Amino acid sequence: MGYVGPAVAKYLRAARPDAIQHGFDNAYFAHCLTGASVLPERYLDEQFYGDVRSMSLKMLSGYDAVVQLAAVSNDPMGNQFEAVTFDINQNATVAIAKAAARAGVKNFVFASSCSVYGVAEGGPRKEADPLNPITAYAKSKIGTERELLKIESDMVVTSLRFATACGMSDRLRLDLVLNDFVACALSTGEITVLSDGSPWRPLIDVADMARAIDWAVERPASNGGRYLAVNVGSNDRNYQVRDLAYAVAAAVPGTKVSINTSAPRTAARIRSTSASTGR
Repeated sequence: MGYVGPAVAKYLRAARPDAIQHGFDNAYFAHCLTGASVLPERYLDEQFYGDVRSMSLKMLSGYDAVVQLAAVSNDPMGNQFEAVTFDINQNATVAIAKAAARAGVKNFVFASSCSVYGVAEGGPRKEADPLNPITAYAKSKIGTERELLKIESDMVVTSLRFATACGMSDRLRLDLVLNDFVACALSTGEITVLSDGSPWRPLIDVADMARAIDWAVERPASNGGRYLAVNVGSNDRNYQVRDLAYAVAAAVPGTKVSINTSAPRTAARIRSTSASTGR
């Protein structure tokens, strides 16, 4: 019931019309609909409500796959509430995965992030490259990945290191770079870039995130191993922030772009990734 979930539920329903699909969410953002005339939960067979930190073995029994999207996913919130961020993003995810393994779940899909690479000078990052998480959010993601790797079971675990999400959803987030630029252009006619615009951002539409999740929910261990961490994005969708700003301005005539050319380049986080060659 967040930003990505509606797109995932819609895609999985179309791709797997006979599958039983359930949701679990605390519904904090249930009311944050983006012009949707009906609830996106219509694609689910049932929606359950609760805190992911309270999920139990009994609640996970009978499922073939579990997709873990729940997280505190905003960097300022993560840095201000670091303990809660790690409790929800990492501790709860690992506990759910362990319970899922004991319950006989075949596939566990974790929504990780390209932010685990942090400040990455040079070329695009591959999965085997060094990690340099900067924020509490990024640290919780790689911390989760490392704990998931330790789980001893037959359950196939896939950590999808997503590029920066963008695109339309029935519940839209506007704190993501491209969505933010579009919202500013439409609402104020001006896009303000706080950095010098040189950092790179890999982008992925939420619809493509759903496609990757659909692949992962049935990924066999023979394709990548029992545990797999993989970059999810596209080499041709890596953009410098200033180019994104000007592209949005070109699409919304009359939009002014303001770039802080005096900002030090190292002040901005670079999250460029390379699409995996192992998929």
